[in-house]
Amino acid sequence: MEKDKTILDLLERLKSSLDLTALKVVDHWPSDLCAIGLQKENRLIYISTFNFANREKPGYDYDLELINRLDETNIYILKKGREASEDELINEIKAFFEL
Repeated sequence: MEKDKTILDLLERLKSSLDLTALKVVDHWPSDLCAIGLQKENRLIYISTFNFANREKPGYDYDLELINRLDETNIYILKKGREASEDELINEIKAFFEL
């Protein structure tokens, strides 16, 4: 996977903080090197480091999304998080996917 170092580093840290075996890492944004998704069934969290890629302290924007099972192009955004810390992001991931 060719992604920005900020995303690759985040994925490595998430692996040590969470049990990601129940989640699928998805890349619906191949041209956005600072974005990645985690998915379980019809729940998807979009994570972006774009606004923080050149900062010393990491930060994250994320969207919690619900995908329509009958029409995968129909996505409902449940919550938007902006300028979240890594701890806040991890807590959202745990709660959203019930980990």
